[in-house]
Amino acid sequence: MKTIPSVAALLLAAVLSSAQAQKVIRVWHTETQPNSQEAVRNIAKRFEAKHPGVKVEVEALAWGDLEGKIMASLAAGTPPELSHGQPITCAALQSKGLLLPLDEVVQALGEANIWDQVKRVCRVGGKQYGLVHAAGTSLLIYRKDLAQKLGLKPPRTWADLVANAKAFTTGGMYGITIPGDNLFINILLGELLKANGGIFFDRQNRPQLSSRPMLETLEFIRDLTRYAPPGWEGHGYLETFTNLYGQKAAMMYQGYGRGAGLIEKGALPSMANAEHFDVWVKPVGPSGREPAAQVDEEPWMLFKGSKNPKEAVEFLKFFYQKDNYLEYVQTVPIHLFPITKSLRADRDYQATPMIQRWKSWIEVQEGYLNNDQGKPTLVIDWDDMNSKPYLMEVLGSGILRDMVMDVALENKSPREAASRAQRRLEDLLKSKGYLK
Repeated sequence: MKTIPSVAALLLAAVLSSAQAQKVIRVWHTETQPNSQEAVRNIAKRFEAKHPGVKVEVEALAWGDLEGKIMASLAAGTPPELSHGQPITCAALQSKGLLLPLDEVVQALGEANIWDQVKRVCRVGGKQYGLVHAAGTSLLIYRKDLAQKLGLKPPRTWADLVANAKAFTTGGMYGITIPGDNLFINILLGELLKANGGIFFDRQNRPQLSSRPMLETLEFIRDLTRYAPPGWEGHGYLETFTNLYGQKAAMMYQGYGRGAGLIEKGALPSMANAEHFDVWVKPVGPSGREPAAQVDEEPWMLFKGSKNPKEAVEFLKFFYQKDNYLEYVQTVPIHLFPITKSLRADRDYQATPMIQRWKSWIEVQEGYLNNDQGKPTLVIDWDDMNSKPYLMEVLGSGILRDMVMDVALENKSPREAASRAQRRLEDLLKSKGYLK
């Protein structure tokens, strides 16, 4: 006797069939501001409307959470289709064969239309394994009104900056504020070492922490942080900005363009402008030749083990289309520089009101980028991206932060702290097979 399926069974089969037919693109990104999250969701909805049967699941993650979640997903065999990641994370994952190239997206944008500095990130063997979502550099932010009152000039050397910090420290005001967490100390150390002509590792992967440039860098951090608020080592990025616009500190070394928005929201209305909070070009170390900054340019990564990589490529092409991309970068316009020359020169982008209000901040960042003075975290030369796939592990180890704190807080000599960190790094690289 033939069995006739029930209505419930038919409905269940239809639901299962629909679920199976729908392709899901999981997208992880690090823009946690509400307006940025909304922009990405808007772009996803528009993409879904043009691609029936495709669902885009967007999730915003904090910087400190991203790498751990990526590693957990890879270990479980369930990576997302797309995710932001630090350039050194991208390099490490590519070296392990875990990423797919994004050359099709590059071709859609026009390779000549993408800034050369951006194309250097996670480019291996002529293929683009990471494509930067937007770029912005670290900034030395200072109280312009107080500097004018005190007659302070832009610091050209580290000694000049320490002198300015000392002059600013008066009447309950501290001279400098710096984030003290592991990520930002690594960022700080990398750009200072670059500005002082040093390197972290030689071509044989031997750490160079006892070098003269590194010892001078540690001395500088020690001297500068004498004028930081007590407990600065426990301050995160947002608290550091609060110190600045809350008039607790007169300078912030690890500032970024997104801080202009924080100032507009948190400072006194009469002070929330570039006449009170401006930026200086960062000074040069005693053994250095030119300024250096960290460039915050997390690339999109396409994971080899994801379920729908072809659809993810189409989503990225859509993301970078003018109207979509303009909506995205305008959410944090002083920090999210477009990676395409066409949009950066576009009238609609240039007319962004906030860009007009904080033009000097834009100009300093453009100087770093145009002169190739901005490098990703722990990257001294671009070759480090591909030749040193262990930089992500060095960052995660906390060894470099411990070295800095040994000098700045524990009163250890730079040489003693550097020697200890040197041994620990050698042990780390040996255990990972990078150093014999």
